[in-house]
Amino acid sequence: MNSENINHPFLHLKVRSLLLRLLLISIVLGIGLGVIQATIGLKFNPLVLNLILYIFVFGLLCLWTLADFKRLGVHLRYVVGRLPSNYRWLPMVGLVILLLLFSMGSYLVLFYLLSLVAPSFIEAILRDVANNPTPYRSAPLLFNLLGVIVLVVVAPITEEFLFRGIILQRWASKWGIRAGLLSSSLLFGIGHANVVGLSMVGMVLGLLYIKTRSLIVPIACHALNNSFVVAMELFSNGSKTVSAVNRLEQLRYSLWFGILFIVLSLPVLVRFVSQNWPRKNASVPYFINSFQKES
Repeated sequence: MNSENINHPFLHLKVRSLLLRLLLISIVLGIGLGVIQATIGLKFNPLVLNLILYIFVFGLLCLWTLADFKRLGVHLRYVVGRLPSNYRWLPMVGLVILLLLFSMGSYLVLFYLLSLVAPSFIEAILRDVANNPTPYRSAPLLFNLLGVIVLVVVAPITEEFLFRGIILQRWASKWGIRAGLLSSSLLFGIGHANVVGLSMVGMVLGLLYIKTRSLIVPIACHALNNSFVVAMELFSNGSKTVSAVNRLEQLRYSLWFGILFIVLSLPVLVRFVSQNWPRKNASVPYFINSFQKES
């Protein structure tokens, strides 16, 4: 099957337009909340505000994209696909655990190396990571509940829809499946503090989408990964009131843990990637799903 012989809507879905819309929505919502606070004197909890903004920004961006679907004749059911019958979920749990180990390991090693040459820059990033809306034990119940909803439900659905469902297929249609996979995974990593670790996560989730042609599988794996993160935060004894300097010292002491995590996880992840690497002329999931439906 040649995707060029089928209506090619992904050639009209521009990633730069997606990013501009993300920026526009963020600015408009930020200004609106600023006006509300200035006019009526209402003060928002910054942590809760970050969560609410995330829901609205990515929710509106997805709705805007769905409006493009209707205009361009893109069928959402072909993007999402069907859940494979009798899918083996247990190996996926192991894969997610390995991704988590690699993410933590690469974070510790890379940030340790960067801290040797640019400690101020790494302190700023660690401060930003510490202020991320991740649930932790000493936080109010509302914040934790909202944080779990965002991380385990909202983020997996919206990010997989945008990164795998749209960006991967757009760039794969433009440059080829392999280049689309690599570039969309890198963009996913850049969008998070841990570029190396999250690029690997994006790569594996993209391969799962290409292999199963179902967006449900990477959404589930993404949600499981975030669930592990939430659980570690909730049951850890750490405090988010630790200074950036102390966090930097902790990072340097954790170097060998990072190396160990990479050694344990990377060989299996590389094997998974090599075994599931797509053919050069492979079609994106959308076209395979639409072809099977028409057949």
